[in-house]
Amino acid sequence: MKLVSITFLLTILFLSVSCNNKNSSDKNDKPVPTGTLKIAYVDAEQIIPNMPEYKAAKETFEKLKTEMQAQMESEQQKAQQYYAVVMQKVQQGVLAPAQQKLEEDKLMKMQEELQRKAMKMEEDMIAKEQEMTKPMYDKFNEVLKEIAKKEGYSYVFDKKMMLYSEGGIDATDQLKEKLGIK
Repeated sequence: MKLVSITFLLTILFLSVSCNNKNSSDKNDKPVPTGTLKIAYVDAEQIIPNMPEYKAAKETFEKLKTEMQAQMESEQQKAQQYYAVVMQKVQQGVLAPAQQKLEEDKLMKMQEELQRKAMKMEEDMIAKEQEMTKPMYDKFNEVLKEIAKKEGYSYVFDKKMMLYSEGGIDATDQLKEKLGIK
């Protein structure tokens, strides 16, 4: 899975988590006094790779990626074989100049088509990865908000995103427990 996309999603996720204690209706909520901010952090790198959903998504994604790469390699091999046949005919002088031009055009189109398919495959893989990981991130976000609300955290940051911290509340274990991660 792409670490960049995970980091980007986590950044958005953590920066968007904000609790409004005034509208709280849960009896277990711990109110935060006006003017006081309670800030926590979690180490997402300890949580996300250990979520069962992540492991399942990664396994499925890797299988799909392998299948798609094999398909592209097969098509590239066919194009290379065709190229070799055409070059052999050219060297033997079997092709007339007009036929040679047609074959060159056909090879160019084949190459363009392979490039287009490779780009589409990459786009499809990115979309599939996002589709497969969205439910996991939704669950992560939901549980994070639940803990933040219950504990009265005004903000929850990812540990990697903090430039400086003097102490603070590490909510990683709470989140792992709530997500069923050991």
